[in-house]
Amino acid sequence: MELFNQMSKDRCSPDAIVFYRLISGLSEAGRMDDASSVVSMLKEAGFCLDIVRYNVLIGGFCRKNKLDKAYEMLEEMEQAGVKSDIVTYNTLISHLSKTGNFATAHRIMRNMIKEGLVPTVVTYGALIHAYCLNGKIKKAMKIFRDMSSSSKVPPDNVIYNILIESLCKKNEVELALSLMDEMKVKGVRPNVTTYNAMFKGLREKNFLEKAFDLMDRMVEDSCNPDYITMEVLTEWLSAVGETGKLKILVQKFFSGQNVFSLELLMGITQKD
Repeated sequence: MELFNQMSKDRCSPDAIVFYRLISGLSEAGRMDDASSVVSMLKEAGFCLDIVRYNVLIGGFCRKNKLDKAYEMLEEMEQAGVKSDIVTYNTLISHLSKTGNFATAHRIMRNMIKEGLVPTVVTYGALIHAYCLNGKIKKAMKIFRDMSSSSKVPPDNVIYNILIESLCKKNEVELALSLMDEMKVKGVRPNVTTYNAMFKGLREKNFLEKAFDLMDRMVEDSCNPDYITMEVLTEWLSAVGETGKLKILVQKFFSGQNVFSLELLMGITQKD
C-alpha cells in the first residue's frame, strides 16, 4: 500500500493490473476493508472488475463470514454484465455448506446447473466434506453415490479420504474398507492419508488381519508411511506383540537406510 501511494505522489497512474494485484492480495490476506477501498479507487480511475477479482472478493467476504457483502458482489456482477462461473458457485457452495446452510447450498447448485455449468469434484467435495463435519455421513454418502452413478465427474482420492476418515471415526470400518476396495476397482490411488485413517479405524476395532492386509497393500502401492503411520502401528502392534510385522514393513520401505536406527526410533528393541 505504501508503494501504491508512492505511485500517486510520483504521478505514475496505476493501470488495471496494479489494482487487480492489490485487490487479490488484500482479499487473500483477509483485509476486506482495504480491498474494498482499492475497488473504489479502481472504479474512480475508470476501470472495471473482472470475473477473477469478483470471485476473489466473494471468497474473501465468505471467509470473513460477511455473506451479505458476498451477495452484494453477486448483484454488482449481474448489473455489470459479468457472468458467474464455476469458481463463483463453488465458493458460495463451500461457504454455505461449512456454515450448515445446506438448503441454500443445494439451491445454488441447482441454479448453477440451470445456467449450464457442470458441478466439479470441488463442488461435490465441498458438500460431502461439510456433511461429514456436521456428522451427517448418510447425506454425504448419498451425494457420493449420486456423484458416482449419474455424474460425469468421478470422485478423487480427496473425497474418498474424507469419507473413509469420517466412517472410521464413526466406527463404520467395514464400510470404509469397502470404499478402499472401490478405489482399487476404479483406479483411484490411495495415499498415506487414506492408509492412516484406515489404520486408526482398524486399531479401534482391533482388526489385526485387515491391518496386515493393508500393510501389504501399502507396499504394493509404493505408498511410503509417514510418522503418523509409524506412530499408530508401533503403539498398536507393540501392544499386541506383533512387532515382527512392523519390522517387515520398515525393511521393505527403508531397505537402503539404517533399519536398526529406525527400529530404535519406533521403540522396537532387538529383543522384540
